[in-house]
Amino acid sequence: MDADLKTVETLGSNGRTSGEAASHIARVAARLFAERGYDATSVREIVEASGVTKPTLYYHFGSKRGLAEALLTKPMTEFIASLRGLLEEPIGPLDLLGRMFAAYINLTSDEPDRGRFLYAICFGPQNSSLQVEMHQFGEAIDAVTADCAKRLAVAGVIDPKRVESCSQVIRGLIMSSTLDHIMLGKPLEPGLADRLVVDLLQGFGRPGFDFAGVKESRS
Repeated sequence: MDADLKTVETLGSNGRTSGEAASHIARVAARLFAERGYDATSVREIVEASGVTKPTLYYHFGSKRGLAEALLTKPMTEFIASLRGLLEEPIGPLDLLGRMFAAYINLTSDEPDRGRFLYAICFGPQNSSLQVEMHQFGEAIDAVTADCAKRLAVAGVIDPKRVESCSQVIRGLIMSSTLDHIMLGKPLEPGLADRLVVDLLQGFGRPGFDFAGVKESRS
């Protein structure tokens, strides 16, 4: 056991610390899960691709399920909590929208393979053991975007009759911009979150709304 723990701490001759080892295993697992599917990827394949032993993986994550939870469940739980926290802040709906776009962009840009893994679960074959949980996260995110759209309507930015379609477009803008990055490798342009705000308002801003002023302030 002592030998296994020593291996965990250094991973042999590569000199990784325990934290670096866990991050390395997680990154490799995210790539494999995205490429092959969570259920189709074995622990043996993960440790072979990572260059570690099974005791090392189990030490850090406990199981393959624990590894998936470290990749998605914990980050997504924290992400949704941060979005809900934004709703509690005393900020205007346009700032809320911009900060929400930025949060989504940061989530996928930090770990593209994790984003690919998430989308693979949500939109892949309906047989993943993680799918129900990820769909619950999706419903929570939908509720946040709907709340944001309602606030835009209350502030007179958009027509109240278009709240539902505006919420759908918010989600579509998020998905299209992040998918181009994680699936096609396109760089995330500077100021993307603010540009998405402008794009949304260009399509949904009510007649007479000072769109030019918003564009100038967010450029």
